[in-house]
Amino acid sequence: MTAHPESDMHAEVTVIISPRDRYSGLDECVETLLRHTPQPFELWILDLGYPRRDIEPARRRLAGRPGVRFFELGLKTPMDALREVRDQLATRAVVLLDNDSRVTAGWLPPLLAALDDGHAVVTPLILEREGVDRGAPLRNHLYTGELRVVEVDGTDYLIEHKALRRADIPEIPAERAPTGSFELHCVLFSTATFQAIELPSMVIREHLDIALQVAARGESMVVEPSAQVHFDNLGTRMALSDMRFFWFRWSPRLTGPSSRLFERRWGYRFYSEQSMYNWVVRRKAFLLARWLGAPIGLANKATVVARKLFCRDWDPHPDPEGASRPLLAGGVPVQRSHDLA
Repeated sequence: MTAHPESDMHAEVTVIISPRDRYSGLDECVETLLRHTPQPFELWILDLGYPRRDIEPARRRLAGRPGVRFFELGLKTPMDALREVRDQLATRAVVLLDNDSRVTAGWLPPLLAALDDGHAVVTPLILEREGVDRGAPLRNHLYTGELRVVEVDGTDYLIEHKALRRADIPEIPAERAPTGSFELHCVLFSTATFQAIELPSMVIREHLDIALQVAARGESMVVEPSAQVHFDNLGTRMALSDMRFFWFRWSPRLTGPSSRLFERRWGYRFYSEQSMYNWVVRRKAFLLARWLGAPIGLANKATVVARKLFCRDWDPHPDPEGASRPLLAGGVPVQRSHDLA
């Protein structure tokens, strides 16, 4: 771990950048953050095995800047890394920012204003960049979210409902709104809340575990659409080192245990669990084909082949969303376990 000797004593927030599913893009993330954040802030970079070519440009860009720390933690999941460093936070707020997300002008003040209004968790409007499916140049990735329950053969399964999914920007309300969930692309926490909750060793649905904990504490979560962040949701060509992290992050030895850990902690399985595993298989086939030089069309065909060979489907309900009900309508479920791994 390295630290700059100076610290900006006026900073209200610490921004922690971690890799989501690839290493590349860190320096662009940092450059955009500096350009669009005139307010003083602390900046922590979680180095989870970055190659030199990806970490060194960020180190050069940040050289001499006060309040910057690089934590050299080795190859591990973001949740495990955050659990190691969070006790060192000294600002009143902390922002988790993935390295494939880009803040926009004026993003921070609305989040801090919502914190001032008493909300413990504040998420900006997350917009996703155009993908290979030729969607809109920018469209909604996450406005508000909600955990819902659908029954299949007498068993309740959880559904993560995302309002206005992939809606065009004019369709998205401009007002702050309560939300039952968020994602970790970019989210602001009260530091007191962030240091009080458990950070389970998960790589899928960890944000929903945290959302349930915040709800159980009786604290509020909101989306603030006047703050916007752009999330690069596809990243069509990866370097070999990127794929190393992706294969680690989405390996069956982590995804399956993550699902079982959530089930032990809260007593529910997710309706979309199998479809998530299938997405990982298809995504790996696509990325490998692209790395080998295949054009996008051929890479998409590789995903079809991979799905037929390696994926099984489980989607027994004709309309799971339509048949679902809000999980929290009857109160927050009792947390059954406090296991972190």
